[in-house]
Amino acid sequence: MPKYYLSVDLEGVCGVTSLLQCYPKADRAPFNDAVEQLAEEINLVAFALLEADSHSEIVVNDAHSTMTNLHLEHLLSSGISLVSGKPKLCAMMAGLDSSFDAAFLIGYHAKAGTEKGVLNHTFHSKLFDVKINGVSYGEGGINAYYASLVHQVPVVLASGDKAFCEEIRSVLPEVCTVETKQGLTTTAAQNIAVDQLEAAYTQQTQKAISRKPKFPAKLKSPYTLEITFTTSLACDVAMTSPLYQRVDGRTLTTKTDNFETLYRSLQAAYTMLGYTDYME
Repeated sequence: MPKYYLSVDLEGVCGVTSLLQCYPKADRAPFNDAVEQLAEEINLVAFALLEADSHSEIVVNDAHSTMTNLHLEHLLSSGISLVSGKPKLCAMMAGLDSSFDAAFLIGYHAKAGTEKGVLNHTFHSKLFDVKINGVSYGEGGINAYYASLVHQVPVVLASGDKAFCEEIRSVLPEVCTVETKQGLTTTAAQNIAVDQLEAAYTQQTQKAISRKPKFPAKLKSPYTLEITFTTSLACDVAMTSPLYQRVDGRTLTTKTDNFETLYRSLQAAYTMLGYTDYME
């Protein structure tokens, strides 16, 4: 029985260009519409997987913000289970293990500072850059390495705006991608037509599971994590953990032989940043 894992974000889905669509406010309509579009894109992938093998098991991890955006009624009724809520270990990749045949990254966005990257950021608004072994990565690349190095699961398809698709192909040159929109600025985009989006998800999902999966280039252990924050205060807060050594006012680092430890160290750093919200 094939088993597939979907890590799903929200900023990268078709039609989403504003933070008003990413978080529920007094007027929930923009957010509700964005979540419905996310569910539609998940269901397009799931339908293609179930068409290929009706016995497929599909696990969807709600990986955006509170991680309580999706509800089971949003998803196809058969073959899909939902991981939701937070905190959860390994956050955006929670629930993944070596029993899965492949992983999918749905609705992702480019890393912080990317020109024409729609709603670009890296895990948290107060993170300016994240480097592993001296190379800067976004959420997609880091999560692909986590899947590969920790669980030996390949990421076979990724979807999001054009800038994200280009970014993930720099880590996984042969990964199948679905471009949902092309950024004009950080908060404006030309969105793909609905019929083209549906066709792209169907075709790319079928292609992704029909060929031999590829893994990202091997990272050499030990792994060095370097995090640069947008402010020195954010770095001050993260430095309350004994995991890190300070590099300068906004940058810290840590080193480990275990990639899961690196991933959880990164998660710990940005999780603590909620403490600074009332101070800045």
